[in-house]
Parts: sequence; C-alpha cells; structure tokens
Amino acid sequence: MAYTTLDKLKVHLNIEASFTEDDTLLTDIISVAEGAISDYVCGGLDEYTDETMPDVVKHAAFLLAAHLYLNRSMVSFAQGYEIPYSFKFLLNPYRVYTVG
Repeated sequence: MAYTTLDKLKVHLNIEASFTEDDTLLTDIISVAEGAISDYVCGGLDEYTDETMPDVVKHAAFLLAAHLYLNRSMVSFAQGYEIPYSFKFLLNPYRVYTVG
C-alpha cells in the first residue's frame, strides 16, 4: 500500500524534483517506512485503501521517511533513541493491541 510517493516525499524534504541521484534511496526508504508503520499498527490499517488512508498516517510516513533519509547512520553511538514521539502519537489510534 502506498502511503506516499517519491514526488511528495521530495517536496516534504525540500529536494528539487530535478535532483534524481537519491531517487532509488528515497524509494527504498518509503518502502521501509511503510513497512515499519504497518508492523507498528499490527493490522490497524487493513480496512483502508490508498485512496482512504488517513492523512495522519501519510504524515507519519513523511516523518519516518525524512528521519531515515536525514539520519542514514545511527542517531547516537553512546545511547540508542526511539523514533520521534510524534510518530507514535500519530499512529497509536490505529494500532491494534492484543492481549494474551
């Protein structure tokens, strides 16, 4: 499922459309971000299609993809940090929790 496109991500990152050297990397990052979101919500987005995907989820994809693009190596060598709080804040309403 496509939460965003390469062109939209480039706009979000303020990358000129004519700059194509990182297109393959950005496309891979979009795929990774979408996979991470899907895993995080544990099926909570199964009812949505590309056309009905909430803007909140699309924005979370932008945030994570931008974070992964701008921080291509570990954020901190001394101490690991979670992805930004806003990512979880945006996605928690769509998360499916299981007990047991």
